[in-house]
Amino acid sequence: MPLAIARTRASIEPWTRWLRAGRRPRYLHPAVTPPVSPLLTTHSELVALVKAIRAGGRLALDTEFVWERTYRPELGVIQIATDSTVAVIDTVALKDLSPLFPMLQDPSIPVVLHGGGQDLEILAVLMGTPMRGVVDTQVEAAFLGYGLQVGLSALLERVLKVRIRKDQTYTDWIRRPLKPEQVVYAEQDVVHLLAMHDQLRVELQRRDRLAWVEEELRDLEDPARWAPEPDEEQYRNVKSWQRLDARELAVLRSIAAWRERAARRANIRPNFICNDVVLTTLAARPVETVDELRGVRGLSPGTVDRHGKALLAAIKEGIACPRDQWPEPPVRQRRHAPPSGLIALLRASVQAVADREEIAPEVIASSRDIEGLVELSTTKSRNGDAEAENRLLHGWRRRLTGETLLQIARGELWIRYDPVRREVVEEPRTPTDG
Repeated sequence: MPLAIARTRASIEPWTRWLRAGRRPRYLHPAVTPPVSPLLTTHSELVALVKAIRAGGRLALDTEFVWERTYRPELGVIQIATDSTVAVIDTVALKDLSPLFPMLQDPSIPVVLHGGGQDLEILAVLMGTPMRGVVDTQVEAAFLGYGLQVGLSALLERVLKVRIRKDQTYTDWIRRPLKPEQVVYAEQDVVHLLAMHDQLRVELQRRDRLAWVEEELRDLEDPARWAPEPDEEQYRNVKSWQRLDARELAVLRSIAAWRERAARRANIRPNFICNDVVLTTLAARPVETVDELRGVRGLSPGTVDRHGKALLAAIKEGIACPRDQWPEPPVRQRRHAPPSGLIALLRASVQAVADREEIAPEVIASSRDIEGLVELSTTKSRNGDAEAENRLLHGWRRRLTGETLLQIARGELWIRYDPVRREVVEEPRTPTDG
């Protein structure tokens, strides 16, 4: 038997024996410690694992990382489970994860995560393209009344009656060797995910909500969602950039792009180079010398020593930018307050639908969605971008309640509370109504 396959099987065996012996507890008491699988550390072991996953046809995935000072998260381990396999990949020892990538980009192989936004972002950066076949149990749970962002441990306890320990949440996943309790923690984050997904999916099918969930999950595979923002656009992420005029924005664009490049080279977060207040201050009141930089509040002497010349060059470049290449300042529109009580009325309608469907109202519409809908329905000019971005005007949300909310906002529907049915109902407004 090849060594790689033997070691992969060895990593599976402790969990296999544990499960076959009927020792999969409904509750994992703190004193009960499941067996620890060896870490996968070699290319051949990873290839063997990928082969096993493809044979199983689906997988659960999670990552553990450290992201406190570095420009990007530092990946510590990747945990993977199938219906018969549990593996923890040591990404500190195993830098080349490319054998995983074709499988994670195969839409025919479901990848089950829980609250996987950061996992998806990390892997999209590593692969250069988003993961496909994404299934997020947090999204599934939201459509079954478990709340908008229910945690894994709470959901496992409610769905499978399984309790897992969460005592390694704040731990150093880069330091080696990992402690046995860290590996157990990592395994428990994935070992129950497939079984939980199966139960959630049955209930979604019973309630005829699979199509709703599929719409949400496909958004997680949108390349635009995970595409890195160009350095020249980073100025739009600087706090209060909207207050600057076009000339000042040209300087801000240049120095924000410089900060991003400097942070990436040094592998530190951009704010550790200099904060947003420093950038907007320099954009509004540019300086020309290193001595003047030393007088800027928020710039440390060390930063000026290391980056002063490059920062001054970026300021100079922004000042020299031709007028026809200045960024467009955001359009400042005088916003009129919406008709009295209209937002509250639409929120009540959303709440009524949420109560009827037994899901959190935030799953249907955020405050921003409702306020955007009010603005669209009460202004004469059409805003195509706002319509395209408002979730209430697309897909299952429009069919469920978006069209009704538009009609209410336009005065085409009445809503009232029906004490017999104990719910809010809509009624068409007729020409004879006052």
